[in-house]
Amino acid sequence: MTLDRSAASPQADHARAERILATARELLLAWGYKRVTVDEIARRARIGKGTVYLHWKTKQILFAELLRREFDEALGVLAAEIREDSAAALPSEVVREVFLQHTRNPVTRAIHAGDSDILGALAVTPAGRPVIQELGFHTLLARLVEVWRAHGLMAVTAPAADQTYTIDAVLTGFITGGLAVPGEDVRPDHRADLLGHTIKAALETSVPPDEAVLREAAQDVLAALGATRDALMT
Repeated sequence: MTLDRSAASPQADHARAERILATARELLLAWGYKRVTVDEIARRARIGKGTVYLHWKTKQILFAELLRREFDEALGVLAAEIREDSAAALPSEVVREVFLQHTRNPVTRAIHAGDSDILGALAVTPAGRPVIQELGFHTLLARLVEVWRAHGLMAVTAPAADQTYTIDAVLTGFITGGLAVPGEDVRPDHRADLLGHTIKAALETSVPPDEAVLREAAQDVLAALGATRDALMT
C-alpha cells in the first residue's frame, strides 16, 4: 500500500505548527516575550530551528499569530455562549464573560492589560497602539454599544462614545485589579458578578427586554463578533 504523501503533508504541517504555537505559548508565560528565542522554541518542540522559520519568518510574526489566535478563541467562546442563550448578549453578561475568560487565560489577560512583563515589545505596536486595539477589541466594543443602543438594551442618556469608554475603563480596572483595596482573596466568579452588576446598573435600561428583542440583538452581537474574528484571521 502506498501512502498519499500529498494528502498527509498538510496534516503534518498543521500538527507541527500547532506544536510550535503551544510551545511558544508555554514559554511566553514562563519567561516573557523578550527572553524567548526561536532556538528554545525549536528545542522544546523537538524540531529544527529552520523548521520554525518555514512556518513563520520571524519570532515577532509567530507570536503575533499566537496572540491573534488566543483572542479569536476567546471571542469564539463568547459567541458559543450567546448561541446557547440570547440573554448572554446583554451588555452586563458580555462584559462579565470577557472578564471570566481573562481570569482563565493569562495570555488574553496580558493582552487586555498590556502586560509588558509577559508581552514585551508585543504590548504596543511600532505605531504606538496597544495590542488590544490592534486586535480590534475597541472597534468591536464600539460596535456592540451601537447594537445594544439600537435594540434598547442600553440607555441612551449618554453619548455612545462615553458608554464605550465606561465599559472599557471598568473592565480594564477589574482585570488589572484595584490598587487601594487588595482583591486577591475575592473569587473570580464573585468579581465577575460585581462587574456585571456595575455595568447593568450604570448602562442597561431598567425594563427587561422581551425575548424577541433579545434574540434579534443576539444575532447582531454574533454578527459583530464574527466580523471581528474574520478580520483577525485574514
